[in-house]
Amino acid sequence: MNIAIIGNSHFGPIITRQLNDYDSNNLYKYYNTNGNKLDVIKFILHIFSIDIVYSISGSISAGGALNLALLFKKRIIQHFIGSDVLSALEDYKNNNISSKLIKNSTYLCEVNWIQEELKTIGIQAKIAPIMVYEKNITPKQFDNFSVLTYMSKGREDFYGMDTLIVLAKALPDVTFKIAGISDCNQSVPKNIFFLGWINMLEELQQSTCYIRNAKHDGLAISVLEALSLGRVVFYNNQFPYVNYFQSDRDLIAKIKTVKDDFDNGMLLVNKKAIDLVKKEFRKENVLNNLISIFTGKKVDL
Repeated sequence: MNIAIIGNSHFGPIITRQLNDYDSNNLYKYYNTNGNKLDVIKFILHIFSIDIVYSISGSISAGGALNLALLFKKRIIQHFIGSDVLSALEDYKNNNISSKLIKNSTYLCEVNWIQEELKTIGIQAKIAPIMVYEKNITPKQFDNFSVLTYMSKGREDFYGMDTLIVLAKALPDVTFKIAGISDCNQSVPKNIFFLGWINMLEELQQSTCYIRNAKHDGLAISVLEALSLGRVVFYNNQFPYVNYFQSDRDLIAKIKTVKDDFDNGMLLVNKKAIDLVKKEFRKENVLNNLISIFTGKKVDL
């Protein structure tokens, strides 16, 4: 089969390459139909030979390449991965909906909380991981207690800066580190340090804990990275082997408990979390699952 991959310009080329390297029975080609005019032209010219249009980004409002796929009655598979859910929620609120697109699409998502969110707008999505994670790094044992998080410039509020400041004030003896930014416009306690752009895996090895506190999230790669190294992960979404939290007070209490274990020499690298990432996100699992969906074979999702 000839499978056209469109959508997210970061994950799209990566997944296309992985599928082509792994699956010799089908042809996968990525088209950046949102940002490359030449790719748009190629997609139009190739539409007659395309069997499936696989969009790594979900939508309920038809447009562009999806409209063309509908016009030529191509099989459409859409994979929600995170912020595209917010766009779909907004489209639903504004009644910007294509019933034809929804009826003719197979919808996928990565995790159960996205699946539940999509149900509120009438979208039934099957859970299918999209990220292959196979970095073989030996986790370091904990030799200091520090907490790492990630933020992007201009989106500090989205990634929980206010909560981090509350944590730092409540736990003045704990070092909090922010990857991704070198400063911010807010005044922060002295135990918050800005790291800028760094190697996340290397910094996770030097940290005990990782906090993921985005206002909306798919399955963040940084969570998988932290789990793969057996780190203590605090996450505002429920996922295996993370410490789920629902409020600042809840998070403070959980960090205190982990720090007590560290201070008493009882905190160990989480081997079950390491095994989970190795098993569930290895190439064979993720890609075979996607290929089974493309080929229409029965698969346990």
